[in-house]
Amino acid sequence: MGECNNRASRIPVDTFAGRIHVEWDPNAEVTPFGQLPFFIEFLKASGLFESFVSDCPLRYTSPNAPNVRDVLGTLVLSVLAGHKRYARNRQPSTIYLPTDFPAMLPL
Repeated sequence: MGECNNRASRIPVDTFAGRIHVEWDPNAEVTPFGQLPFFIEFLKASGLFESFVSDCPLRYTSPNAPNVRDVLGTLVLSVLAGHKRYARNRQPSTIYLPTDFPAMLPL
């Protein structure tokens, strides 16, 4: 890896919404979500999320029902955020993420 320089390095990451570039700022505070884009790239490259969606037994019949892929994407993000049950999914509203961050997930 080597020494950190003062210039921000851009690392390309392939997500479900397309390629993004992650920039490292050596002076920024560490957050628990700093590695999330790389985990999303792993889920995409490995096909694990697609397998998770295709193997899911959820079937909705209502015309107003959410897409199963959206439900599972929300579940994965919630688990990664440290939630233990669905009722506590209000907490991510206090986390500051880039405005295009949800597009990185398969929601």
